[in-house]
Amino acid sequence: MEQANTMTSHWLSNAINVVGLLLVAMMGAAVTNLMPLMVGAYSDSGHFTPTQVGWLTSADIAGILTASVSAFFWCRRVHWRLMTLFGLVVFIFCNWLSAAVTDFTILFLIRLAAGLACGVTYAISLAALGDRGNADKAFSAMVSVQVAFGTLGFWVLPGIIDDKGLDGVFWFFNLCLLPAFLLVLLNYSTNQRTSKVSTFSIDGSKRAAALVFAGVVAYYFAQGTVWAYLERMAVAVELTQAQAGQILGAGFAISVLGSMVSGAFAVRYGRRAALVATALLQLPCLVALYWMVPGHAWWVYASATVVYQIMWSFVVPVMMGIFNDVDRSGRLIVLCVSAFKVGLVIGPPVAGAVVTFAEVKDVLWLGGVAIVLSMVLLDRAGQSSQKYAQEIRRETD
Repeated sequence: MEQANTMTSHWLSNAINVVGLLLVAMMGAAVTNLMPLMVGAYSDSGHFTPTQVGWLTSADIAGILTASVSAFFWCRRVHWRLMTLFGLVVFIFCNWLSAAVTDFTILFLIRLAAGLACGVTYAISLAALGDRGNADKAFSAMVSVQVAFGTLGFWVLPGIIDDKGLDGVFWFFNLCLLPAFLLVLLNYSTNQRTSKVSTFSIDGSKRAAALVFAGVVAYYFAQGTVWAYLERMAVAVELTQAQAGQILGAGFAISVLGSMVSGAFAVRYGRRAALVATALLQLPCLVALYWMVPGHAWWVYASATVVYQIMWSFVVPVMMGIFNDVDRSGRLIVLCVSAFKVGLVIGPPVAGAVVTFAEVKDVLWLGGVAIVLSMVLLDRAGQSSQKYAQEIRRETD
């Protein structure tokens, strides 16, 4: 009986730990996943110009970026549970403050602080998941939870925004953060490693590293312009916020198909073919959205955004594969998320500036050019990495 109680206690403790990690990681991607709705809420609040909306949208991402880059140095030196609890408290407090502020400068600084706190907790949760016995399974569960959260957000948040306005976004975030806080309070992973890193170094081609980083930044710059403003494009052709949210939510759920087939496609046809396929399918989606007009907008919007999201999920594993191959020491891959965030930080302010002087659909041109540039850079990075590996093999033979 005592042994059974011990096993049950251990199982319950482990379950609390795992669920807590997944919920913290889920909220780490919340702003990115729900970016179109945040842009819409900021815009409809009536307090901010289009340019200011772009900057506010990027504030959270900038904070997460700063935390994720610096985590390379501090993540293995801190007490994970205490730091995570502190970060969650700051994140919740910043959301509470955000619901009461309408001044652009003050709100920008608050959202920047929220992003920093979010980024700290996100980095620790990723490191903790990576320390588990089956890291691949843990990361797969993390992505699944993030997709589920994004799908839920797109379905319920438009109604909350209609009722509560911009404040509803921040109250929704806090409602989702509370379970994570309570579980971390009960139990959380401890740091099992104490490695200290003081400099960046890789075992591979620095040229390939620069190319792959730039390629990922370019692709996520496209998402900062296209993805962030998809909800506004729907409103511009007389779709409601609820309709846009439902369509984007359904597409978000369906997009998991892209990541499911990506690996097999790349193995059979090669990464270059995967990059070409991404461009050939996503660019027509942007063209369709650009020429979309009221009347048949629902069908055009639904088909274009669903295909676009599937190919987004499809190309991300390919990007990460190239990123990982560039450095045989395995250290560079931690900066892949940083490259995502750099693009997302730059994209919304640039798109906001475009919207100030043109129509919202004109951000699609920026996205299209960035996608093409990204595919070229990623392909060149892969080729450069392979060439470097061949030269090393010749030298050692």
